[in-house]
Amino acid sequence: MDQHPIPRQITTFEFKLIGFMTLRQFLYLVIFIPLGFIVFKIFPIPIINIFLGLILVLVGFSLAFVPINDRPLEVWIRNFIKRLNSPTQYFFHKNNPPIRIFQNLYFAGDPHLVTTHIDSQEKLAKYMTKSRTINRGDVRKQAIQNIMKNPTVIVKPQSGGQPAGRSAALSFSPPAAEVKEPFFTGTVKNNKKIPLPGILIYVKDTNNQPLRLLKTNPHGVFATYSSLADGEYMFEIKDPKGSYFFDTIKIKIDSSDKKPLELFSKEIL
Repeated sequence: MDQHPIPRQITTFEFKLIGFMTLRQFLYLVIFIPLGFIVFKIFPIPIINIFLGLILVLVGFSLAFVPINDRPLEVWIRNFIKRLNSPTQYFFHKNNPPIRIFQNLYFAGDPHLVTTHIDSQEKLAKYMTKSRTINRGDVRKQAIQNIMKNPTVIVKPQSGGQPAGRSAALSFSPPAAEVKEPFFTGTVKNNKKIPLPGILIYVKDTNNQPLRLLKTNPHGVFATYSSLADGEYMFEIKDPKGSYFFDTIKIKIDSSDKKPLELFSKEIL
């Protein structure tokens, strides 16, 4: 098998600027050798001063010329100190359930699309009610299914006075499709009448207690299906990003008035 040389690590290569030494090695020697000589001269005890001076000189030579696993000694010392200061325990934080006030949020789309969808559902329900017929061959099966779905079944005997126990035709009236409309809707815009998405609307009562928390969709529209008592409410509007600012507005809510609300920001530019 052919032998191939292993590429060298060139990212940590240092040029030899002073003789056979790099600038980092030269600085270590320049700092620690004079420091060892100073300790040797200043320390009063004869044998200990030689010992301390030699230790400082050896530390300088080790930092300059002794690598461990191709890493300088200073890297090992720095990682050791960092490891001593880093935490040794990590705690798992389970995802908490959402706050109660955020559970029943409704994000509506374009009010015109919502109205068109509701009208389509009403027309489809009326058409299905008129065109629904019961096949005589499946009367008994249909009657059992209707009794299971709707207990209020009206029994009508057939013509001829036959008893209802054998050949009675069961007729039922399917419940009308219930279409729920939003209680009120609105739009949040800036001073250029551009819809603003992601705006939070806090609906509060006169005692400053929050009742609803709504958020505008990508079209700047907010809505709620939960009804409120007629009266005046405080609408506190906030932008989580802090780009737009709003005044707290007092609005009178009337269940008979379904006109969409329009809220504008108060920035100058």
